[in-house]
Amino acid sequence: MTTAAVSLLVPCYNAARFLPRLMAGVRAQTVPFATILCYDDGSSDDTIAVARGLDLNIIRGNPNRGVAYARNRLAEAATAEWIHFHDADDLIDPAYLERLTPACDARHDVVSCNADWIDEVTRKPVIAWRYEPAELARAPFPHLLTHPMGLNNSIVRRSVWAAVGGCDESLAIWEDADVHICLARSGARFHHVPAVLTWSLRRSESFSHDYRRNWTCRVQALENYAAGPLPPEVRPVLAAEAEGAARELVMLDANDTARRALAVCRNMGFTPPLSRHPAVRLLKYFVPTLTLLRWQQQRRKRDQP
Repeated sequence: MTTAAVSLLVPCYNAARFLPRLMAGVRAQTVPFATILCYDDGSSDDTIAVARGLDLNIIRGNPNRGVAYARNRLAEAATAEWIHFHDADDLIDPAYLERLTPACDARHDVVSCNADWIDEVTRKPVIAWRYEPAELARAPFPHLLTHPMGLNNSIVRRSVWAAVGGCDESLAIWEDADVHICLARSGARFHHVPAVLTWSLRRSESFSHDYRRNWTCRVQALENYAAGPLPPEVRPVLAAEAEGAARELVMLDANDTARRALAVCRNMGFTPPLSRHPAVRLLKYFVPTLTLLRWQQQRRKRDQP
């Protein structure tokens, strides 16, 4: 059976120390990538020299424009029918393409897998990203709202990527989760393989550890979804996600952005907090919403094992 041709696209920023490790996994693939292309996003280290030393084609970008911009330039330069993005500092299973490419066919537009986030130093699990194949096939939009998916997880039909305009370059973070939702909203057909085939190594200096900026980008994305037409079943899901973002932002003392998140919740037709707890349902009419959310979040964090 002929397998689909897949271009590997690697956005790089100060990735010199990570590229050899990633390429070990890439070159161990039991089914090879058709092409490999990197984009250097204005690195200050030896990323370009290391990439060339590994015989990789690399586009030189300057100044630094962010990972969404890098991904879009890579997608524009790709030649294969299917594209897979992988972050330079993460890992890939040698059977990644062997497991996913059988579904890269006329029936599907996005083929995905599970992923684990692990601490780079201790290798302890941080988050296990798991998805329901049936839900992704049936109703990917609400499922991806509650189960964000990174681009490490997926192979995407290039024409479908282009049709939604690729990544939103105004998003510094969440751009990969956002583009999957854009694909879902456009009618892209998802197929999911419930196996962990990629690992994201989390580090304290990672850009995603800027939690205030992280959640601000999340709210921006939620506002974008709320501004468009929505199926009725998505509205309560979007409202709950917006309230969850508000709780996180209150704990970061980002009250103005938390209020933006609550506005999304209210625009969906709900009055936050959404808790069914009798005390919260009573107090919501007398206590400021942000105060109640802070109290709820403090209790949740205290009760976590």
